[in-house]
Amino acid sequence: MIVILKSMFGAVLLVVLLVFPFVYLFGILTEKYFSSRDFGRIGNTVINFLLFFGVIVHEISHRTMCAITGVPAYNTRVKYRSEISGSANPHGSVSLKQRYQMTFLQGFLVCFAPLLVGTWVIYFLLQVALYSKFHPILRIIAALCSFSVLITLSPSRGDLSFVKFSYQNDPYHSLYQIMLLILSFLIVWSFVGLYKLVLPFEFLYYFIIIAFYICLKYCLLSLRIIIKKITSRKRNIPSKINTRRLLRRRYKPDTIESIYKDELEVM
Repeated sequence: MIVILKSMFGAVLLVVLLVFPFVYLFGILTEKYFSSRDFGRIGNTVINFLLFFGVIVHEISHRTMCAITGVPAYNTRVKYRSEISGSANPHGSVSLKQRYQMTFLQGFLVCFAPLLVGTWVIYFLLQVALYSKFHPILRIIAALCSFSVLITLSPSRGDLSFVKFSYQNDPYHSLYQIMLLILSFLIVWSFVGLYKLVLPFEFLYYFIIIAFYICLKYCLLSLRIIIKKITSRKRNIPSKINTRRLLRRRYKPDTIESIYKDELEVM
């Protein structure tokens, strides 16, 4: 039984290591194919409408992940036409405040939010499209929407630049976050097998991993405060501990305004 439960949780690992990369690669190739071909007036109009729906999902994913991870964001924009030429060119953006304060984990999750959210959206839409008891028109719409999300879920260059910047902003803290994330995953893996925890959907395990990550983070922070108090008493030094200084140091590099933009752009 434990082996079966662990194999169920192993489906989460399978999604992370195989499904996400496959969907990401397939989405990029599909997007490049359709953006480099001329399908005629009607065909291009259909493709642009599909892209427009996918861009909406893309930007909503960014904005939702900003809210979850605590990254200040504003001015979510989705446009069907280009501001320069006026021709059909679905695109969008989410503006960020204080982007130089993002941690690596925040930057990574915000950047890849369309992939993380879009993969599960495609999964549920395909469930509708392939289920024979649904109305044929509903199944067709679900299939078209899943295709629309697929060709727009890959992060843009602007999105990826935030991952690189957030890591370089504080490499030691970035490695610390990666270590905590791996440790949380291993703990949940053991926790599932020990307590025979079965959830209706695999993605719900992610929330358990996040909960353990938060617990580990503040447990280590509390332990550091306690150790600092003990060492300060042994040295007969008044304990003046500012808990904010135990968190990641946040700063603004001099050249950041000239290198990075305030927006996460797509298409």
